[in-house]
Amino acid sequence: MQSPLIQTALSLSGSRLNPLVLMSDPKRTPDLLSLVQALPSGSAVIYRHFGAPGLERRLRSLTEAKGIQLLIGNDPELAINCGADGVHFSRRTDAKVIQRWRNEHPGWIISAAAPKPWAVPPASASLDAVFVSSIFASASPSSGTPIGVSALERISKDCPCPVFALGGITDENAPTLAKTGIAGIAAIGGLKDALEKEKAAHVMKAPNTTHDPIEAEPAQSVSISKHEEGDQIIFTAEVAGASETGELTLKRIADGLWNANHTGVPSEIGGRGIGKALIQAMVEDARQSGYKVKPGCPFVAKLFERRPEWADGVAA
Repeated sequence: MQSPLIQTALSLSGSRLNPLVLMSDPKRTPDLLSLVQALPSGSAVIYRHFGAPGLERRLRSLTEAKGIQLLIGNDPELAINCGADGVHFSRRTDAKVIQRWRNEHPGWIISAAAPKPWAVPPASASLDAVFVSSIFASASPSSGTPIGVSALERISKDCPCPVFALGGITDENAPTLAKTGIAGIAAIGGLKDALEKEKAAHVMKAPNTTHDPIEAEPAQSVSISKHEEGDQIIFTAEVAGASETGELTLKRIADGLWNANHTGVPSEIGGRGIGKALIQAMVEDARQSGYKVKPGCPFVAKLFERRPEWADGVAA
């Protein structure tokens, strides 16, 4: 079941900016690529690097593959260099600067943080969205006093450009925003929690393949989790009642290309289809996320050979 925060956001409309926005933060979203992989298509990411960029090209590749918009926080030049969909400006950005970039890049999606206390942004005619915060009490040090749902509704009616709610939004309070007139929801911690809950609740079972001579059908449910860090992806398989775990690792070769270089299944959980479950999870993730896999591990290569429907569109 989709989280209330995500469900509420995706039901909204009224802006060229997609209605569900993940705001990045170096401290609060250190696992940004993993979070973006979990975002549904039709959402957006605002990459705020605070002077230390480095993920923009991988984010661009990932978001394009998943149908997610990418905006760069307060850095138009970086947006140009990585081919982003637009820019999100801070509340202190001069209206003339925003208008300049609108004139130079009319196809961009341009958003900005609203002034505090609330006032119609001087550049509202050039904005696809204005982010109003903080709606609820937030962990952000810059959140200030929350304005509440009623004030947000008044702002949405008075603002000449689409309004996005930001600040302290969680699964518990997001549904209260559905009828306030906003065009979208942006979040950091609340959306991160919602995505992580959805990932934890997603249990993938190995396929029914008792006749396959490579491995037998799993005797118990297999829970697969994915962790991405830098240039490595690790899929881990946990079996109910077993202390050992299986593992499939991938190493990034190039943008959108990964080498599946190792599959390991301890003897304690061997013979139960764990290896196949790991590879099936990798195949499903590769198709969803839009990357290709080089079958560097002999087991992966053999399974791709035996199951061409898995290799189709995935194997490099």
